[in-house]
Amino acid sequence: MIPNLSPDEESYLKELVGNQTRGIRSLHVTANLLLVFGGLLVAGAALYVAGHMTDTAAYSVGLPNFIGGMISIAGYIFLSRRVTQMKKLTSLLTKLSAR
Repeated sequence: MIPNLSPDEESYLKELVGNQTRGIRSLHVTANLLLVFGGLLVAGAALYVAGHMTDTAAYSVGLPNFIGGMISIAGYIFLSRRVTQMKKLTSLLTKLSAR
C-alpha cells in the first residue's frame, strides 16, 4: 500500500523525527517553567495582598500579578497540549518510517 522510501527520503524522515524529539523536550521544559512562574506570581501576589489589605495594594499589585499568573498558566496549558500533539505525530512518523 505504501511505497518504499528512497534513501534520501528515509534520511530526511529520520532527521525530521530527531528534530521533533528535541523540540518536544524544549517545549516541555518551557511549559513547566511557565507553570512554575505563573504559580509563584499568583502565590506571591496573594501573600502580598494578604499582608497589605488596601485597595491600592489590591489594584496595583494583586490584580496585575494575578492576571500575569493566569496568562502564564494558560501558556502552560497551550504548550502542554502542543507537546502532546507533537508526541503523537512523532510516534506516527516513527511507525510509518519503520515499515
